[in-house]
Amino acid sequence: MERFAVIRRLSSGSTLWVCASDDFTEAKTRMLELTRQTGLKHFVHDFSVGNVVATSVDNSRVASPAAK
Repeated sequence: MERFAVIRRLSSGSTLWVCASDDFTEAKTRMLELTRQTGLKHFVHDFSVGNVVATSVDNSRVASPAAK
């Protein structure tokens, strides 16, 4: 099982699992690509700590609530 999940926040406020990765950098890159493509916010969830570890701020920036 992959460690990181990329999750989309829908305009309704609900969330949708999009993809997963074992690599944090890869997950952040994919999160930003998806944000650019869809215009919707995405975030990276780390299953090992049970928290969100990065969120898309806009189409080109990442906010990381937890240092990695």
